[in-house]
Amino acid sequence: MSLSLYQISIPLFLRQLNTLSYLLKKGVKTHGQTSEQQQVLLDSRLIADMQALPYQIQRVSDSVKGVAVRLGGAEPESWADDETTFEQLQERIAKTIAFIEKLEPTCMDGKEGVVVEFASYKFPAKEYILNFALPNFFFHFTMAYALLRKEGVPVGKKDYLGAGEPL
Repeated sequence: MSLSLYQISIPLFLRQLNTLSYLLKKGVKTHGQTSEQQQVLLDSRLIADMQALPYQIQRVSDSVKGVAVRLGGAEPESWADDETTFEQLQERIAKTIAFIEKLEPTCMDGKEGVVVEFASYKFPAKEYILNFALPNFFFHFTMAYALLRKEGVPVGKKDYLGAGEPL
């Protein structure tokens, strides 16, 4: 039996969204006791023309929502990108998890060849997930991890992979 589009995306998204929540909690716990310290983390960038931490979380969320809507049959929802605190970012992650937990494991069955079109992109569904959605998701997930690490949050490979110590 081959893997379905659902199996190669949704369980991975769920795991990594929970990991991202953990990384943010670790950031606040270790380097964000004051509002000033939290703001340093929230404003962090690797370079001046890069978007800050909240943007990275929002794009992770949008990548997941895109798969759920384009292939999972979820109803599109417009979410404002207005998160400015760690509490709001945690709420965004929780809302994203709840959004995809509604999907049935069979929701993408037989859709491998469906053409996914958005913006100026056009992909067969399998290529969309493997060559766009997953790489985009991990790009922004990795940027969030890197920004926390850059600011001194003690995260490492185990944390990134989701095997960090519970908080």
